[in-house]
Amino acid sequence: MAFSKWRIAMFKLTLRGTLLKLDGRSNTIALAEAHNLRKIAAEFKTFNHIDKKRTELNLELIPVGIESLTQKVLRIVQEAGINPWKGVYKRPDKGFAIEWLFSVTHGFTCNFEELYRECLDWLALRYPTCPIVHAVIHYDEDYPHLHVVMIPIEGSQLPSSKILGYKGVSRERNEDLFRHVGHKYGFTCEGHLKGAAKRYASEIAIQACEKLDWHEFRERLWDTLIQSIKTRPEPFLHALKIPIETRGNNSPAS
Repeated sequence: MAFSKWRIAMFKLTLRGTLLKLDGRSNTIALAEAHNLRKIAAEFKTFNHIDKKRTELNLELIPVGIESLTQKVLRIVQEAGINPWKGVYKRPDKGFAIEWLFSVTHGFTCNFEELYRECLDWLALRYPTCPIVHAVIHYDEDYPHLHVVMIPIEGSQLPSSKILGYKGVSRERNEDLFRHVGHKYGFTCEGHLKGAAKRYASEIAIQACEKLDWHEFRERLWDTLIQSIKTRPEPFLHALKIPIETRGNNSPAS
């Protein structure tokens, strides 16, 4: 198979948000706290991807504190001059918090605590009026990821849906995360260049690579190259003229 037909997978840093309510059977602040702090014993049996032996590795970057998370959110909301029991805030579907989930493409490796602390700093700067009330890195699932619970306060309002936004807002938010954090770790942008912009970007990237000596190449590109090989080794095997044939057990042929 020709090299040009192989697509080298790259790694992405992704952010998704969910509105959290006060009451209900799902997507509540209390349930988010219970899951994030591993207070639901049944999850260890129901979800096979949670490894109880590694739960002690989970790291709270911003602890809940002595209050429950729901109590903490309500206290801060009221301190901001918002009555959670009046008007629109009495609606059962009203979001009182947003839970952000930062995650990376499976197979990526780095100092995850360092990465996610930078993500947390970025989030605080992007939404300076919105208090972050809890943040925890989960190391006991398939891949390290960061949960952050934030109160969407603007003035004396809780415009949770506005801040969470829709598809266009989510895309711009991920692109901004890439510009401020992701690119330093070798992630690719959430968006995809097309047409003339893609051709131009390819040309300048190739030109920049051609100017690098071996030391600069190792320093700037080696980690990204290794991650690409681990994710999709086929094009590299082809370029190195190493047979890609496999046996029935999917192990490389000798």
